[in-house]
Amino acid sequence: MDTGRDERFDRLTRLATRFYGADVAFIGLVDADFQWMKAVSSDEIAPFIARKDSVCNLIIESGEPLIVGDLKTDPRLEGHPIVPLLTLRFYAGVPLVVAPDLVIGSMCVMRRDAADASGFDVEPLRELAAIAIDEIELHKLNQELTRLSQIDALTGIANRRGFDDAIDRAVRRAHRTGAPLSLLLIDLDRFKPLNDMLGHQAGDEVLRRLGGLLAGAVSRPYDATCRYGGEEFAVVLPDTDSAGACHVAERLQRWLAKAALPHPLGGLVTASIGVATLSGHEVEAGKLVAAADAALYEAKRRGRDCIVASPAFASA
Repeated sequence: MDTGRDERFDRLTRLATRFYGADVAFIGLVDADFQWMKAVSSDEIAPFIARKDSVCNLIIESGEPLIVGDLKTDPRLEGHPIVPLLTLRFYAGVPLVVAPDLVIGSMCVMRRDAADASGFDVEPLRELAAIAIDEIELHKLNQELTRLSQIDALTGIANRRGFDDAIDRAVRRAHRTGAPLSLLLIDLDRFKPLNDMLGHQAGDEVLRRLGGLLAGAVSRPYDATCRYGGEEFAVVLPDTDSAGACHVAERLQRWLAKAALPHPLGGLVTASIGVATLSGHEVEAGKLVAAADAALYEAKRRGRDCIVASPAFASA
């Protein structure tokens, strides 16, 4: 939930402040433990607060608007840990409801002076909250569209666009942490004759199987498996030295052998793997890819079904 300030939401709090003559307006989003301020019109409100200590938690739990003429005297807030610390007295808030029984936050306005709660028109605040919900849903949709645009439809793992995004993130991580970054480039051996002799449907099935093996070979959330193009695949391994990357490559070859996919020219489907590693602060995406590609070429030259680590760039 802690996603930082956003002008789209700041604009809504400014509108609420002007419309209601409020001293403070804010949009807060909640998780299990905290309320995070997505937008707030005053520095008087902390960027986050324990959810149980927030006045807004009454809205989250009830799913209904809350209007309090005087926070200091309202019996519903007697003994509240935060209210005595506030310089604000009037409070009005509405829930941010994204689905039935799913409240993700609230939009609220506050004033320094107490006021008659019965005279407060809550409908404009509801409308502003509805706009905030629309913005949240649009952001989620855009995130999902971006994710789908980076998925290879055949294998279900990342496509080339997803690889570019993953390698960029990994390079930034390496620069930040100083840890090594490794890359595997994997090429299915003799794939063209398999495709020609058995047909594209059989070739696609082999690609799907390899994609599944790759997805299962790494488990850390910051690793990435990608279909690099055609029958070439890539595995991005942050915080991994050359020995660790070679270990992953060996595991992939064992799993592929265990899958026992027959090749029409005899034997089983195999793969050649090129491994490259760069030290954290020296990492450049283009240099890493070039090193892995050169290692893959050498693996092919040696007769396929082998692993070659780029000696010029490997670091243990």
